[in-house]
Amino acid sequence: MSTKPLLTVRKLSKTYARRLWWGGMGPRVAALDRVSFMLDVGSTLALVGPSGSGKSTLARCLAGLDSPTEGEVVFNGDRLEIQLIPQQPAASLNPRFTAAAIIEEPLVIQRRGTPASRRQKVASALELVGLAPDEMDKRSDRFSGGEKQRLAIARALMVEPKLFILDESLTGLDAGLQAQIAALLKELQSRLGVAFILISHDLDLAAAMADEIAVMERGRIVEQAPAGQLAAAPRHPLTVQLLTAAKALSV
Repeated sequence: MSTKPLLTVRKLSKTYARRLWWGGMGPRVAALDRVSFMLDVGSTLALVGPSGSGKSTLARCLAGLDSPTEGEVVFNGDRLEIQLIPQQPAASLNPRFTAAAIIEEPLVIQRRGTPASRRQKVASALELVGLAPDEMDKRSDRFSGGEKQRLAIARALMVEPKLFILDESLTGLDAGLQAQIAALLKELQSRLGVAFILISHDLDLAAAMADEIAVMERGRIVEQAPAGQLAAAPRHPLTVQLLTAAKALSV
């Protein structure tokens, strides 16, 4: 097994020009400010922080959907092996499509395989996410909310990713469903060796799923540590604030 990090991010910055109300361009605003970290094969890094801290901008840059202004992203693999699952991924499923049509779509777009081989991969992906293969011809609008989350994960699995970026993908789920999906993701990680970047404002969820947690504020990582260490001995005021809020919500 390679000892190289799966992902290395070096001094990544992203700035945007703010459009003024009369149509002119104002000063540039830094969404990311020299962000650096590494991620090992099969591990999980959680990025936590308040809205506007740069988490989703970072996700888009890592997935190749946006270009950084400065810095570099070094991925030990093909960029197609990075899969971004956005917030409310079930909402991206076409209700008129069958489960099979939704899941095989990445392979159809890339013209990979035959209809028969793709159908076999769909059946395998459904089994991996805990759904019955004989439901592949059912329309997606007939699945429950939790099942739709599983369909979105199955679709991402079709390109055999090395890295999942979960951009608030578990946000908005009730506690029971969130626990089910988190358990499914951890099982997939154990079986397939995939790595995760979990983006969330929920420090409790991050602590339960991640090996390491990085806290972001105003486009920077202000603290990073193993999950247990960060929870036991936070150093940055924002980390303390997030932990205090998490404890208050759990009472």
